[in-house]
Amino acid sequence: MPMTPEPSRRVAWISRLARLEPVAFSRWDALHAALSVAIPTVVGVAIGQGANASLFALGALPAITGDRTGPYRARARSILLTVATGVAGFYAGMLIHTVGLESHWLAHVLLQLAILLLSFIGTFGNVASAATLQGAVYLIVGWGLALPPPEWRAPLLLAAGGIFSVMLMAIHWLRHPGAAERDAVAAIYQQLANVLDASGTPRVRLARRSLENAIAAAYDTLLTARASTASGWDVLERRAAQILAAEPVTAAVIGLAQVGQPLPAPLGRALYAMARSIARDHPINVSAAADAATDNHAPALAAALHRAEPLLTGTVHAAEPPLVALARHQARAPAHPRWMPKWPWPDVWRYLVRIGLCVLVAQIFIAVTALPRSYWVPLIVVVIFKPNYGSVFARALQSGVGSIIGVALSAAVVAIDRNGLVSFVALIPLAACLPWALRRNYGLFSALLLPILMLVMGALQPGSQDIALARFIDAVAACAIVLLVGYLPWAKWERRQLDERVAIALDALGRYAALADTHDADAAFAARRASYKALDDARIALQRALSEPPLVSRRAARWWPALISLERVANAITDTVPHGDDHDAAVHPAAAVLTHMAAALRHGGAAPDLPAPPVPGIDRMLDEALREAIGLLFGAADDGREAPRSTPHAAP
Repeated sequence: MPMTPEPSRRVAWISRLARLEPVAFSRWDALHAALSVAIPTVVGVAIGQGANASLFALGALPAITGDRTGPYRARARSILLTVATGVAGFYAGMLIHTVGLESHWLAHVLLQLAILLLSFIGTFGNVASAATLQGAVYLIVGWGLALPPPEWRAPLLLAAGGIFSVMLMAIHWLRHPGAAERDAVAAIYQQLANVLDASGTPRVRLARRSLENAIAAAYDTLLTARASTASGWDVLERRAAQILAAEPVTAAVIGLAQVGQPLPAPLGRALYAMARSIARDHPINVSAAADAATDNHAPALAAALHRAEPLLTGTVHAAEPPLVALARHQARAPAHPRWMPKWPWPDVWRYLVRIGLCVLVAQIFIAVTALPRSYWVPLIVVVIFKPNYGSVFARALQSGVGSIIGVALSAAVVAIDRNGLVSFVALIPLAACLPWALRRNYGLFSALLLPILMLVMGALQPGSQDIALARFIDAVAACAIVLLVGYLPWAKWERRQLDERVAIALDALGRYAALADTHDADAAFAARRASYKALDDARIALQRALSEPPLVSRRAARWWPALISLERVANAITDTVPHGDDHDAAVHPAAAVLTHMAAALRHGGAAPDLPAPPVPGIDRMLDEALREAIGLLFGAADDGREAPRSTPHAAP
């Protein structure tokens, strides 16, 4: 069986909370973030408009922390939508603040309803989730700040700050029009090198996940650019060829990693060099990489590199245009996010109930404690409680630790600042590191975001150093509310959801096997995408659960090898069923087995029994993958835990 998988039980779950994602520091992202905050701040201070400059800089934050993957057009659309939602939320918050001057409790009710509405819209997909998160954050900020009239001035300054930040991005995009596609391709080879370096260590699971994500992102980036570009086809064809060249190399790298032993460092260095050549548009020295593989006893990798060399260097033209071949192979990559999903309604309502209860308790905390500017409590609750941004439990603890560091940092700056210069000097490096911190660890992100917000908003509402202590109490209270109200009462349900995620993937694989056995190519293609998407969703759910307490993480660790085996089943269906042997069954035998497995997993039934091979209609490769999956799934099901029970569809 593949050895990538199950994280060692000797590693305590709490240590995963401090793990940093292996993300490179982007100098352009840092420069863009620093300029987006520094330029308006300098201009505002110079002309004596520090408060207006702070609103301008505050408007740039959604663009700084926005999505930086995919083609430029998709990035711009996503970031502009996020900025617009933030501005609209801020204006709505100002209106609620005005209502609160006459009816305090009515304002709290309106705030609660607005947050629930934004949270509901956020279940539409990842783009909507990012936009509505900013909308909810700025809604609460607009509600909490008491700004002088006219009412249109603050939203206009926020919008101007966001547009200014996007314009800075556009300058870079115009100077490097093909950089998004180039970087997406280079990321594949970078992650292949990471897998080789992580082989034989617990990091290999994370490295494989990053590789899969890089491949999916490259597919979507290239094909989106193909659909929206009228020129530059030669460059896109070259990038598509480089993605296709990664397929044999990926198979060889995964084969080496599955041995479970550390690999010689020159193998990783060879692929790092290839990634750098692609990223810098330099000639790719494939022969040097192949020689390194041969010298370090990796003949399969050397052979794969020799096979990939014509596509990587463009020395041989393929019979099929690379972009066409890329579109045909795209179903092996996880589907890109949908704007409008098919909602699992029970889980949407459950999510709304959980976040609604957390915000309600946060508002009660505000009323009881009467701390200054305690709108931070619901603000932090909303930021933490985004299920599609990772484990709620992990983010609550990370945010708590990060907030302690952030409050200490901002308090130190406020203590020594006398004329605003120290705050300005501190703001630039904090903003520059923010995009990098967001991708590395949520606690690190919180440690930087909190002082940025405190320093920027301090110009809008000047206060004493006691404000830092109040922010610390707010952060701890928000994390406690999320853990005690939004997580712990639901922990057993989260545990059962892992079983349902795997069962959903089995159902999707069963439908795919059935349709792949027919002559309906379009239906088979759609089923293939759905099956890989279901596997991707299950993998994300398990990875999040690994950062949670043993009640949940033990279940995730048991399911992990089984999920890897189901990915092998999916690949075997793709490779064998459409061209397989004839059979007499009404549906493909593999489809019946997979559907049986899903029902048994949900209801605690017996595992399906496969007859001795050969099974009519089932290729040897698929037969082996199915037997391995049955052993891992139902071996885990009987491994000292209760039989899985039926649960609703996966949470949003």
